[in-house]
Amino acid sequence: MASARYTLNIDPEDLKPDEPIEYTKKQKMANWWHYNWKIVAVIVVLVAIAGHYIWKAVTTVHPDEQIALVSAQPLPSELQTALEQALGGVMADSNGDGQVLAQIRAYQVSLEQPDTSDSAAQDVGEAMTEMTNGYMQMAQSTVLTADLSSGDAYIFLLDEPEAFQNSYGVLAREDGSMPDETNPLDGVEWYNWSDCPVLASLDLGEYTTMAGEVVTGQEYMSRFVVGHRSNVGDEEGKLDASDALFDTLTAGATAR
Repeated sequence: MASARYTLNIDPEDLKPDEPIEYTKKQKMANWWHYNWKIVAVIVVLVAIAGHYIWKAVTTVHPDEQIALVSAQPLPSELQTALEQALGGVMADSNGDGQVLAQIRAYQVSLEQPDTSDSAAQDVGEAMTEMTNGYMQMAQSTVLTADLSSGDAYIFLLDEPEAFQNSYGVLAREDGSMPDETNPLDGVEWYNWSDCPVLASLDLGEYTTMAGEVVTGQEYMSRFVVGHRSNVGDEEGKLDASDALFDTLTAGATAR
């Protein structure tokens, strides 16, 4: 029992416990929000991110065909667009999404050995430019190697076909088989762009070079050849549409 000296001057009302406070709905919501707003914010962000990827997956149009273009020169963006639109006009809707879409995957890779006979006479600026180009080539070559491993592209547009085949060995013979690794060019077929009536008749428009020269898309593409990789082992027929497109593009031409 508490000592009298501690309770002498205390009002009995002060000894009663506080009655519980009855909060209004608005006060309860404010109190809940004060302690939980961070959790709500995180949930909203996660839902937004998930919604973005779901929307992207639903609305993204997947290409019916990916075609790899490998050249030491950069592919002008106007020409890439024109190529994709023109090739889409001779393709079928192979993935059944109701749209026909060709995708050009361009790789700026030089496969020929550079001439270094006058390298000693280069100034610092030229040396730095060559170094930068070398790093770009290395990066592009790495991407190309990875994409070749994935097997996304069946058809190839090349302006250095022999060097490409010697380096990567992915092009096939006429019957779809692969040449021996010791002789990667044996029996490999490719067709000159200009010799293929379908390709040579595509409307690729014009573009202006950095030097101000107007060049037609067909002029640019005339140095390319078209080849394909092997379809051996494709028992499920996944490459049938790609093979049919290659036959369409090269119809009427003679392989080199």
